[in-house]
Amino acid sequence: MRQSQPSLKARLSAGETILAAFLFLPSPDVAEIMALAGFGALIVDREHIAADMESALHQLRAIRSVSDVPVLVRVRDHGEGSIKPLLDAGFDGIVAANVQSAEAARQLVANCHYPPLGRRGAHYTVSRAARYGMDAQTYPQQAADTLVIAMIESANGVAAIEDIAAVDGIDMLFLGPLDLAGDFGSFGDLGHKDLLATLDAAAARIKATGTHLGGALVPTMPIAQAKSAGYRLITAQSDIGLLRTGAASFLAGQA
Repeated sequence: MRQSQPSLKARLSAGETILAAFLFLPSPDVAEIMALAGFGALIVDREHIAADMESALHQLRAIRSVSDVPVLVRVRDHGEGSIKPLLDAGFDGIVAANVQSAEAARQLVANCHYPPLGRRGAHYTVSRAARYGMDAQTYPQQAADTLVIAMIESANGVAAIEDIAAVDGIDMLFLGPLDLAGDFGSFGDLGHKDLLATLDAAAARIKATGTHLGGALVPTMPIAQAKSAGYRLITAQSDIGLLRTGAASFLAGQA
């Protein structure tokens, strides 16, 4: 856990809007480049890619070698086995995929926080996040700044927005439009009118709860529009997306 600047949770509470990017390539070199680019936060993906936790640690170390940008990690589920090793490694927060109920949200919080808010295993006497125990006296208080984000990616999740947001310890609800398209509109169609209407309505409901709103943007929504709509953590790019579009743009210019 970093101490050199306000935590991402504190910055969000102060009203800041954060432009973030996903890291899908399990490469420390790519992670360094993305950190140097100046994004407000980076999200290391461990939901979709075929990579282990050790590679996530290598990415985190690479980012920390060149930047103090906040680094979150997206996990496949809200289980203890997915979350605890990554927090003990020193990630600043957890983005949990497809949270569909208040009970799932409570389990997510329990696995992200120490008592009394949660039941995270207390091994900070040796963890990397606590500098291998050198910060054992202060780390539990620092860990209270762990950012906990529940992704809303299904019809069940949309229906439970108010219940999920009401769970103590949930800091943000993050809309995932690509999966939502399967329940609202047409799978894979990020421009479908039913999906866009669902996203607008869900965003309004999230904001009404007082919980921070985040989301991956659909192509039709510019970043400026997302900011004015109240999104506080915005992802519109990834390492793979930038590499793909950059390569295609270069080749198109040579035709």
